[in-house]
Amino acid sequence: MTLPARGKRLLRWGALVAGVLLLLYAAVGFAASAFLIRNHARWPAGNGRPADVGLTGETVSLRSSDGMTLSAWWLPAEGPPRGNVVIAHGVDHTRQVMLPRAAFLVRAGFNALVPDLRGHGASAGDVISPGVLESRDVLAAARYARVRAPGLPVVLLGVSYGAEASLRAAAEPGLADAVVADGAFPSSSSVYRNVVHRFRRGPRSPLWLRAASACAAAPGVVPALALAYWARTGVWLGFDFGSLDDVAPRIRVPVLLISGGADWMVPTADARRLQGSLVSARTSLVVIPGATHDRTFDAAPEHYRAAVLSFLNGVQSARGGGPRR
Repeated sequence: MTLPARGKRLLRWGALVAGVLLLLYAAVGFAASAFLIRNHARWPAGNGRPADVGLTGETVSLRSSDGMTLSAWWLPAEGPPRGNVVIAHGVDHTRQVMLPRAAFLVRAGFNALVPDLRGHGASAGDVISPGVLESRDVLAAARYARVRAPGLPVVLLGVSYGAEASLRAAAEPGLADAVVADGAFPSSSSVYRNVVHRFRRGPRSPLWLRAASACAAAPGVVPALALAYWARTGVWLGFDFGSLDDVAPRIRVPVLLISGGADWMVPTADARRLQGSLVSARTSLVVIPGATHDRTFDAAPEHYRAAVLSFLNGVQSARGGGPRR
């Protein structure tokens, strides 16, 4: 049976539209994935050193399970050590940004291991992810800490995608005793939607940015990003481009979630949603009023310090050790 002329025309037009849409989604996915691939100018380290915050230590080399060579600082505790804390920075930052956090932990009696995650600072790599690949870096750091200072609890403290990596690492049994997740998100697709909405609706966004954000908000863009990322890296993160839904039920250790009260990228509502997915009864949430994403410590350092040390004292007490301020 042959199609009438009108049917053939409709079929050709349909194929043309489908082809244009396919190319458009491929282009958008390729462009979006470029932010996670190859070495960007914002990733290298600056000139900060532990001495800038009054700390002494040494540079150590770590190796992840997929062969990535990582550079880290080992900063020993002042006085008898009570535990080890692996501190993971956020995207577009390096270990230097984590030095103020390391300082109060070291002075409270904790060894701090502060790595540059892959692709950042002095570490190798030119592909990053929303915490999935980086969880291998955090696991390498946790293993190093257990060998370097055996018998002490290992706590993972991460910020933003470093928090994602820390939570994923904590799902591996026996390597972490607790997690402090600052700015962790339920999925990177939720962050994507929040960012797009902000730029699309923001009164200060120029017209071109609003138009680009409207295109980025189209259905199917996140799956297109996931497919483009997979095609370019060989790493499949799922159509939601990385979600903690399958990881959260496997995290059995205590978790402290920290959220900025003014964080539009990962709103406190998202933090509460993540908290609800964690099965550990020893999960708590601290909200820092007025703090934006990645700025919780800067906004209220004493509040932040008190919340983290109170949590760590609880972890220490649960293991049979006493608290220390």
